[in-house]
Amino acid sequence: MASSIVPPPPSKANDHQNQTTGRSLLDLLRSRDKLIRASSDEEDNSAEIDNTEHELLQRLHSLDVTIRRRGLFNNDSVRSQSFYTCASERSSSSSSVTAAAAAADGNVDENEKGVKSSSSSSNKRKRKGGTGSGNNNNNNSNTGSAGGLSATSYGIFLDSHSSTPFSAVSSSGGGDTSNLDEGLIVTVVCRILGVTVGRRKKNDAQMMQVDDDKEEQKPQALKHSDSLTKVALSIITSICDHAKDGMVPSLSIDAQSAFIEGDMIGSIGSSLLDALRDNILSLYYQGNEESIAVMMESFKAAASVITLLEMRLSRAEKVINGLKDATWLVLNNLLSLTTDAALIHAIQQSATILLASLPLPGASDGSPPSKVWAQCIRDGILLLRWAINGFFPMPTIDSSTLKDEATKHPTVWKEHERWLSIVTGFQVEGLDLGGDPTDGYRANALQIRIGCLTSYITSLIKMEGYPLHRANTFSSSALLLPFDSLLDVSELLLSFPLAAEGKHRSTKQRLRSTPVQGGLISPDSAMSISVELRLCGHTLFDVAMESCRGGSGALSRGRRIVGMAVANLQSSCSMALVSVVDGKRGGDFRGQRIGWLRGSIPLRIKSIQMLLNVAISLGSSTMSSVGTAMSKALVLLGGCLLEQTQKEEDRVDEWGTLGERAKLVEISSSALASCVAAFGGLIPNNVRSTIDSILHSCLTTLYCSGGSSIFAYAEAKRSILQLATNCVTVPWGDGGRSTINEIVRKVSLLLKNDADVTVASMALSTLCVVDAFMTPRAPAILIASRNQDNNGDLTASDMMRSINEKETEMKSLSRAKEPKEKKSSKKDPKVSAKVSTKAAATKSKKTATEDSSTVKTKKSKITETTKAVQKESESNVADAIKKVAAVETDYKRMNSESTNTAASNDVATDAMEVDESTEDAVKAEIKSQQEHKEDTEVGDDDDDDFSLDDFPEIVDEEPDEGDRM
Repeated sequence: MASSIVPPPPSKANDHQNQTTGRSLLDLLRSRDKLIRASSDEEDNSAEIDNTEHELLQRLHSLDVTIRRRGLFNNDSVRSQSFYTCASERSSSSSSVTAAAAAADGNVDENEKGVKSSSSSSNKRKRKGGTGSGNNNNNNSNTGSAGGLSATSYGIFLDSHSSTPFSAVSSSGGGDTSNLDEGLIVTVVCRILGVTVGRRKKNDAQMMQVDDDKEEQKPQALKHSDSLTKVALSIITSICDHAKDGMVPSLSIDAQSAFIEGDMIGSIGSSLLDALRDNILSLYYQGNEESIAVMMESFKAAASVITLLEMRLSRAEKVINGLKDATWLVLNNLLSLTTDAALIHAIQQSATILLASLPLPGASDGSPPSKVWAQCIRDGILLLRWAINGFFPMPTIDSSTLKDEATKHPTVWKEHERWLSIVTGFQVEGLDLGGDPTDGYRANALQIRIGCLTSYITSLIKMEGYPLHRANTFSSSALLLPFDSLLDVSELLLSFPLAAEGKHRSTKQRLRSTPVQGGLISPDSAMSISVELRLCGHTLFDVAMESCRGGSGALSRGRRIVGMAVANLQSSCSMALVSVVDGKRGGDFRGQRIGWLRGSIPLRIKSIQMLLNVAISLGSSTMSSVGTAMSKALVLLGGCLLEQTQKEEDRVDEWGTLGERAKLVEISSSALASCVAAFGGLIPNNVRSTIDSILHSCLTTLYCSGGSSIFAYAEAKRSILQLATNCVTVPWGDGGRSTINEIVRKVSLLLKNDADVTVASMALSTLCVVDAFMTPRAPAILIASRNQDNNGDLTASDMMRSINEKETEMKSLSRAKEPKEKKSSKKDPKVSAKVSTKAAATKSKKTATEDSSTVKTKKSKITETTKAVQKESESNVADAIKKVAAVETDYKRMNSESTNTAASNDVATDAMEVDESTEDAVKAEIKSQQEHKEDTEVGDDDDDDFSLDDFPEIVDEEPDEGDRM
């Protein structure tokens, strides 16, 4: 697995070409299939079959790793362009051949022409349902194509239902497939997955029946191993994911290659989805663990294809509906596949992502994907409400309303009845005198159903697997989200434990294992699944708040949302803390129901996360509108944090590990920090005083006994430092600052050398914040500005431009090197030796001629440089003489104008001293220039016997100003 995180090592071009070409993979698959057919005889070819399949599996796995990171064309734009050009030429040639054949058929008489036209028109009317998988085109020219070019134009050859294997490849000899290697790779993958074209003679129910006599009528159907099918599905997923990433040009390296990959998948889209549906059904009927893993890969591959093609599958309604029915069939019968909770959850995740992608093609009636998406969310909410009311009637649900909903949505009600018949039709062998033997099975079925529908709604709202551009366009359809229905069903699930507990208490003990009136599960079974259903309610509430964050949909329902969050938090906290916050500090718990879920730390963490989501989504307006309820919630958050600083023996009735306690400290501190930052000065002073006091107590515990307390965990230390930073920086409601800066500074100095690097970094950041906010500083007297004209600085634009230039240079060198290597590898050794000998002789002659010409060029350059220096020296001397004459004239004029006063004499004396110093400097400069001129003349006389080795620098570049002096 470690080899998949780095690029493959460089190898020879011939080895790479022999191992990864589509032709080699296709030949290997053919040989493997031939060995399997020959194994039915007396000869045993199992060892050879295993070796061939192992080699094929290794090559496909290596190909999958490369495609996942660099695409089918290895991010080579030149290769993708040549491939698409070849595919376009093949498409044009096939179109011309078809047109010629149609023109040749135009010689029929008028009667035959009329009969054929009427027949063809009747056939078109019968096939009006869309392309789907019912395309009766066995020549593979257009396999229900949703792409721009046909499959054969890309070199993808699919077999027909009624043909022998590889018949499409063998019958395609009219075209040139030498430049369509990537199409042959897709052909190999489709062959492994059983992708075929043409109309089937059997319906799906007859096809999926296990009949040994009828299986002999399909000799071409070879069963591939699960590992081979799994890697083929992974390749399809990798191609689709890479093509989806290329839809955003600003994030894609090679958008053209991604477009071609998407168009290749589009050319076989409906046929590929039809084959994936068949694989899902066959794997479901097998029912073993290996088939379940492959079935999950089939779900992922189908979801990737649909999210890639989107509206190009709008006419393949039959294929989409068949895939939807197969997926719901698996989800409705999960308990018949496995009883492992983790495996059931994994199947639910992969299957619901596929169901969430089905709205992207739109509807056959022209409805846009956004409208279909919103309708799917409504249908999921209806199924969830009907499931709860059918098994355990809730007092808040009106039965008459459910009947009206069933009448308005007959298709959804039919799906609910189908699942209900599967669950109620299950019978348990044996007799249980203590209660209904199927009660536990029905309770588990209800739990799985609620979890499945929750995952389905969550995948729809989060748009899991959707392309980036599609998720951005769906954001405008948030008004179509049934927000009130989401709040209703989440509140229903959140209150299920209290309803189950109330029903359990009000029922006699001998009747607690009997199904409740109007339901299908007993109070005991309802209590056993109540926690899982409450977690589903948390998930739906959180995803509903995330979907409308920053919008007006949640603000108009702020009171209800805050009330739900505060009530849920209050029901999760300890009874002692709730009594203290409510004002009952004497510990009088009489008359109050002590819920059995109050001691659960994981549920308390979920409740705090729910409140945190509400505070971030609604913002500061929450405190101004429902300040009393939110103030109570803040105090409860602080109490949950303070309780965990006590010793182990001081806490009673808590259900959680030490790691879960550390997680509770982290989420409590993070929620308090976010609330302080979001509400700011709107928090009442008494509540802010309580928060600062709790924080001071926690920091004192950390400073005094950090290693022996809950703050030994790194996440607890990071979260408490974040809370301290927010409390220091955010002022109180009256404008004052917090007074906990000293303890915050001490703890930061203590933790800046922590063993955990994240804690040390957070401590340094907190220390900087405390120093910046709490250190008194005088106003700046002088504001210094930094010079921005520093040529030694490397800006971001310069660095990026240099990187791009280097990459372009490396690519051009590598491309120029490849043809040379190919030419050198094809030459004969004897001929290349003779050529190299002649080239060496020619090169020696050229070198001698170039040396003589170089000597002459260097000598002329030296002469020209010397003359230029001499002229410059002469001009400098003349300028100096003129300056001396000017100075002498000024000196004479100043002497004639001098006066007899003492002041004027002093001024004249000073001027004379200045002029004398100036004259001396000019004379010294003239003397140095004359000496330099003499040295230059001497050097010029010695140029007759010069050596090139003495002037290595003058040859290649002109002398600088410093060298000329």
